[in-house]
Amino acid sequence: MKKGKVVILMIGMVVSGIISAGAQSKKEKIEMLTQRTDSLEKTLSLRNDSIVQLKIKLARLEGTKDAHNEQIKRFENKADSLKEELIVSNMTVENQQAKITQLNADINGLQTQQKEWASKNEALTLEVNSLKPKPAEAGVAVKDTKPADPPKEAIKPETTTKN
Repeated sequence: MKKGKVVILMIGMVVSGIISAGAQSKKEKIEMLTQRTDSLEKTLSLRNDSIVQLKIKLARLEGTKDAHNEQIKRFENKADSLKEELIVSNMTVENQQAKITQLNADINGLQTQQKEWASKNEALTLEVNSLKPKPAEAGVAVKDTKPADPPKEAIKPETTTKN
């Protein structure tokens, strides 16, 4: 029996050693898991902070995008109105060019007519000069064929008087 008691005692010691070793191992595992949990919580907190910062940046970018879109719309509207003004100006320029072309044609016609009249004037001046008395004939009086105008006193309206 002594042997049986020793064996039971040995088995008890082995079991107690195993239990205490298991308890020691569980403590270490709990500490390790606690450290991992703390590390994961820190990482999660950092990521959450990072996400919050990214959301703030996104909100700023969206606000900037909206402001830029408004500015782009204003620029597009301004460009459209400037295009319309340019079209109107081009039409005005074309109309003025057409008027200038017409005026140049009129000027050319008038210049041609002026040349014709100048040549006719020269011809008439030569003809008039040929009809004028020459200095040798200056003693001979040229009779004016035009009838004399009646005196102004002769042209009086008749007045009637009542008796």
